Amino acid sequence: MLLVHLTLDPPSCGEPLPDDVAALIRGCAGREDGLEHVVVHASATPWPVIGVFLGHADLVLAETTAERLWWRAVARRPRLAAWRLRRAEVPLLRPEVLWPDGGQV
Repeated sequence: MLLVHLTLDPPSCGEPLPDDVAALIRGCAGREDGLEHVVVHASATPWPVIGVFLGHADLVLAETTAERLWWRAVARRPRLAAWRLRRAEVPLLRPEVLWPDGGQV
Protein backbone atom coordinates (compact mmCIF):
# COMPACT_ATOMS: atom_id res chain seq x y z
CA MET A 1 0.00 0.00 0.00
CA LEU A 2 1.18 3.51 -0.81
CA LEU A 3 0.09 6.88 0.55
CA VAL A 4 -0.27 9.61 -2.06
CA HIS A 5 -0.61 13.24 -1.01
CA LEU A 6 -2.88 15.42 -3.11
CA THR A 7 -1.58 18.89 -2.31
CA LEU A 8 -4.02 21.71 -3.07
CA ASP A 9 -3.97 25.47 -3.46
CA PRO A 10 -7.06 26.93 -1.82
CA PRO A 11 -9.21 29.30 -3.85
CA SER A 12 -8.56 33.01 -3.40
CA CYS A 13 -12.11 33.49 -2.09
CA GLY A 14 -11.17 31.52 1.03
CA GLU A 15 -13.85 28.88 0.58
CA PRO A 16 -13.07 25.89 2.82
CA LEU A 17 -12.56 22.40 1.50
CA PRO A 18 -15.94 20.63 1.68
CA ASP A 19 -16.36 18.47 4.78
CA ASP A 20 -17.39 15.49 2.69
CA VAL A 21 -14.48 15.55 0.23
CA ALA A 22 -13.10 12.23 1.57
CA ALA A 23 -16.46 10.54 1.04
CA LEU A 24 -16.71 12.11 -2.40
CA ILE A 25 -13.32 10.72 -3.44
CA ARG A 26 -14.23 7.29 -2.03
CA GLY A 27 -17.44 7.41 -4.06
CA CYS A 28 -15.44 8.07 -7.23
CA ALA A 29 -13.26 4.99 -6.83
CA GLY A 30 -13.78 1.71 -8.59
CA ARG A 31 -12.37 -1.68 -7.64
CA GLU A 32 -9.52 -1.22 -10.13
CA ASP A 33 -8.31 1.90 -8.28
CA GLY A 34 -7.34 -0.08 -5.19
CA LEU A 35 -8.49 2.67 -2.82
CA GLU A 36 -8.03 1.70 0.82
CA HIS A 37 -8.56 4.94 2.77
CA VAL A 38 -8.82 8.73 2.40
CA VAL A 39 -7.85 11.28 5.04
CA VAL A 40 -8.18 15.07 4.76
CA HIS A 41 -5.87 17.61 6.37
CA ALA A 42 -7.80 20.75 5.45
CA SER A 43 -5.84 23.01 7.79
CA ALA A 44 -2.35 21.77 6.85
CA THR A 45 0.06 24.57 6.08
CA PRO A 46 1.18 25.88 3.75
CA TRP A 47 -1.31 23.86 1.65
CA PRO A 48 -4.21 21.56 2.46
CA VAL A 49 -3.48 17.89 1.79
CA ILE A 50 -5.67 14.91 1.04
CA GLY A 51 -4.01 11.59 1.83
CA VAL A 52 -5.08 8.77 -0.48
CA PHE A 53 -4.04 5.26 0.54
CA LEU A 54 -3.93 2.90 -2.42
CA GLY A 55 -3.26 -0.82 -2.64
CA HIS A 56 -0.61 -0.39 -5.33
CA ALA A 57 3.07 -1.26 -5.11
CA ASP A 58 3.97 0.84 -8.14
CA LEU A 59 4.73 4.47 -7.26
CA VAL A 60 3.78 5.98 -10.63
CA LEU A 61 0.55 3.98 -10.80
CA ALA A 62 -0.41 5.09 -7.29
CA GLU A 63 0.27 8.76 -8.07
CA THR A 64 -1.64 8.72 -11.35
CA THR A 65 -4.54 6.85 -9.74
CA ALA A 66 -4.81 9.39 -6.91
CA GLU A 67 -4.74 12.26 -9.40
CA ARG A 68 -7.41 10.56 -11.50
CA LEU A 69 -9.60 10.18 -8.38
CA TRP A 70 -9.22 13.91 -7.70
CA TRP A 71 -10.35 14.81 -11.22
CA ARG A 72 -13.31 12.44 -10.97
CA ALA A 73 -14.32 14.22 -7.75
CA VAL A 74 -14.00 17.59 -9.51
CA ALA A 75 -16.20 16.31 -12.34
CA ARG A 76 -18.88 15.33 -9.82
CA ARG A 77 -18.54 18.54 -7.83
CA PRO A 78 -17.40 21.32 -10.20
CA ARG A 79 -16.90 23.81 -7.33
CA LEU A 80 -13.80 21.81 -6.41
CA ALA A 81 -12.17 23.12 -9.58
CA ALA A 82 -11.45 26.30 -7.60
CA TRP A 83 -8.91 24.20 -5.66
CA ARG A 84 -5.78 23.90 -7.82
CA LEU A 85 -4.03 20.54 -7.61
CA ARG A 86 -0.36 21.40 -6.97
CA ARG A 87 0.85 17.83 -7.03
CA ALA A 88 -0.07 14.20 -6.48
CA GLU A 89 2.92 12.41 -5.01
CA VAL A 90 4.03 9.79 -2.57
CA PRO A 91 5.81 11.64 0.25
CA LEU A 92 9.40 10.55 0.62
CA LEU A 93 10.33 10.20 4.26
CA ARG A 94 13.78 10.11 5.83
CA PRO A 95 13.70 7.44 8.54
CA GLU A 96 16.69 8.95 10.36
CA VAL A 97 14.70 12.15 10.90
CA LEU A 98 11.58 10.35 12.06
CA TRP A 99 13.44 7.83 14.23
CA PRO A 100 16.83 9.28 15.29
CA ASP A 101 17.52 6.18 17.43
CA GLY A 102 17.16 3.94 14.39
CA GLY A 103 13.68 2.86 15.39
CA GLN A 104 14.92 1.06 18.49
CA VAL A 105 12.65 1.01 21.51
